[in-house]
Amino acid sequence: MSSSNSTRQAGIALVSVLWLLLLLTVLASGVSVNSRNQGRQSENIATATQLRQGAEAGQQLALLALAQAPEQRPWQADGSPNVVQLDDMEVHVALFNESGRIDLNAAGPELLDGLLATVEPDAALRARLVDAILDWRDRDNLRRLNGAELDDYLAAGLDYGPANAPFTSVEELQRVLAMTPALYRQIRHSLTILNPSRGINPQFAPRQVLLSLPGVSEATVDQFIEDRRARHDAGQPPPATALFPRAQLVNDAFGVNYTIHTEARRIPEYRYRLTANVQVNQRGQMRVLKTEQEFVPLFLKTSP
Repeated sequence: MSSSNSTRQAGIALVSVLWLLLLLTVLASGVSVNSRNQGRQSENIATATQLRQGAEAGQQLALLALAQAPEQRPWQADGSPNVVQLDDMEVHVALFNESGRIDLNAAGPELLDGLLATVEPDAALRARLVDAILDWRDRDNLRRLNGAELDDYLAAGLDYGPANAPFTSVEELQRVLAMTPALYRQIRHSLTILNPSRGINPQFAPRQVLLSLPGVSEATVDQFIEDRRARHDAGQPPPATALFPRAQLVNDAFGVNYTIHTEARRIPEYRYRLTANVQVNQRGQMRVLKTEQEFVPLFLKTSP
């Protein structure tokens, strides 16, 4: 009996030791994984800091470009991409003169429909969207033929209605009834709330905006953009705009509101984005109105 008890106690002791060893192994493994995670998190933070500095450097280059006389600026303010290599980072810089974009609060239905037509072939859906945009920004509760007021939003299961006030941001367009995320993504860079005009300045308009003009073909737009860039690079006056409908154009030579988009990339893992709205007065003095930043870890490094 005594021998049996001794054997049982020895077995219990062995099991206890094995469990202790297993617990220590798990704890050691956890410490190791935690250490690796902390090391990689520190690397992520360091990378984000470096990319932010790269994006800020791109922004400063754009501000330096704006500080020069309009005819001497190295970059066109039409949203064309400009790439600067900084060590192992690519910094993409796009400069927009806001007079070249379609103003959500000022543009008429023809120009809004033209923009939507560049990505949406369904004329009925475009008609609903255009009227819903106009119903959103006007100050009354009268529903346009294809538009939407409070009852329409509630019937669609939404807990809000149109602002009945001007758009406060381009992002607000996503709340308009019938606007989809996919459609918004395709048109957002052609829109602004900083061009208080019914028309656009074709000398700074991106390709999609030019294609929004009624009666304009892709061949006409592409040739105009090619001529615009060639004349800019050669230091020559911009091309004539007689091929575009005059009713949809503005003649502001250089504009006063600009937007600078910069994105520092360390391919393929990370991106850091900066956006700044800049106002330039007649004496060339600049004032930054608003800045936004976003760190995008496309492939965040963590433990395997």
